[in-house]
Amino acid sequence: MGLSAERIMTMELRHDGADATAPGPPRDVTMARRGMVASAHQFATGAGLEVLRHGGNAVDAAVAAAAVLMVVEPRNGHLGADTFMLLHLADEGRVVALNGSGAAPAAATLDFYRGLGGIPEDGLLSSTVPGTVSCWALALERYGTRSLGEVLEAAIDYAEGGVPVTARLHRLLSLDAPTYRKFPDSARVFLPGGNVPEVGALFRQPGLAESLRRIAVGGRDEFYRGGLAEEMVRSAREQGGLFTLEDFASHRTDEREPLAVEYRGHTVFEQPPVSQGIIVLLALNILGEFDLQGMGHGSSTSIHLMLEALKLAFADRSRYLGDPRQVEIPLAMLLSTDHARAQAQRIDLRRARPQPIPRMVQPDTTSLVTADEAGNLVSYIHSLFSGAGVVLGDTGVLMNSRLLNFDLDEGLPNRLAPGKRPIHTLNAYVVHKDGEAVLVGGTPGAHWQVQTNLQILTNVLAFGFDPQRAIEAPRFTMGDQLNSGNPKVKIESRADERVIEDLRGLGHDVEVIGPWDSGGAVQLIARDPASGMYRGATEVRRPGNTVMGL
Repeated sequence: MGLSAERIMTMELRHDGADATAPGPPRDVTMARRGMVASAHQFATGAGLEVLRHGGNAVDAAVAAAAVLMVVEPRNGHLGADTFMLLHLADEGRVVALNGSGAAPAAATLDFYRGLGGIPEDGLLSSTVPGTVSCWALALERYGTRSLGEVLEAAIDYAEGGVPVTARLHRLLSLDAPTYRKFPDSARVFLPGGNVPEVGALFRQPGLAESLRRIAVGGRDEFYRGGLAEEMVRSAREQGGLFTLEDFASHRTDEREPLAVEYRGHTVFEQPPVSQGIIVLLALNILGEFDLQGMGHGSSTSIHLMLEALKLAFADRSRYLGDPRQVEIPLAMLLSTDHARAQAQRIDLRRARPQPIPRMVQPDTTSLVTADEAGNLVSYIHSLFSGAGVVLGDTGVLMNSRLLNFDLDEGLPNRLAPGKRPIHTLNAYVVHKDGEAVLVGGTPGAHWQVQTNLQILTNVLAFGFDPQRAIEAPRFTMGDQLNSGNPKVKIESRADERVIEDLRGLGHDVEVIGPWDSGGAVQLIARDPASGMYRGATEVRRPGNTVMGL
């Protein structure tokens, strides 16, 4: 396809009007040349843009925006969270994957958790070592131009001075209030005066502000080896956790080559394991064996094909994926043309297969994308997996429940083991055309992430949609985030009624949802290599999502 000026004009004309499948509030793409940020909150987008305005690059802007997101949406990411970043480095013409996920404590054995009857859904026995701070530090040291202290300034200010409680923040705090009430330190932070802060109130996190200041001065070592680490571990032990100082001190962020496949003349890069981003690439490889474009966007045949490709990719995920530091994963075989063809031959275009998507417990994530004048692009995603509900003493650090992503059954590659990282739903993508970066994007949504990312990529690469129309197009999701084996395919009511009936005739258990109710909160930036012009778009289905450029 490419993103030439002619192609942009074609997509612009197509967006301006005529497709009945994309009604709703008209919203144009945002265009800018010097840089762009798209995130789930205006404060985060503004913080990232301010960094760009004062000479920082896309990596600096991503960390600045991400730090603010943990202040305004704490359940979707915090200092106790994990982070993944996919970076397009313009001067080198390559893509780098950073895996900032943490491992199980050394004392987290199968026998211990089997003795408990499973992994608890709250409390510190569900937590892994947090990876976010390490990922920030590595990204800035190797690829940024600003220090941690500089990029954390806005987040420290918001945490100390407070942020207005929006209707969304009120809902998010209310969701976790029953868990926070179990832990005095958590209740003190998130339920001031014993209640969820009302809409319009000012919400402060002074403990978080102080911890961010300490990280700004002491860097990664303060969080993983220094006084802050000692305080967190001491509080964790007092609250029944398994963590030791050695668990924290041994944490490292992995820098790895991304996975990549060719699709319709483009190279699509994704996060490698422990991310399950390979699902997107496996599905794209399968779709490459069919004339998806000829089937028509939004047709029952194209939707059926994407659903079936995703099912096969999820089955590969369950069979093969684990922590590559402890499990051998046959990546070359999985991403080969032979495997794609064999998988494509398994698809019955007249009948749906059973649903293989595993259960999720806490789908709590947020993502953002950044771009700078030099052509660097970042797809950033972090997740708290907020079920633990535990704040570590006075540090203000809210911990994850990511241990719940492990399997406890023998023989599975994602089986729990000490020092092992669980498979992550977090994934991000960058797209190249003729060696030039043309697209960067991502979305939260647990197992819906890879499904939404696949739809966005095919909307742009196969059907030629501009970024905003790609986001606005009717969307589907397969499976229920909280129940394994749920056969439902949820599809927005803007889809053609005949398409819905045809999908049911093919054997899909279709549930029609509201016209804009599908999961995900997509952030997307396209780039024209010839002019350097950026075209950005953000999710219309979620309040607060903001895209701005310079």
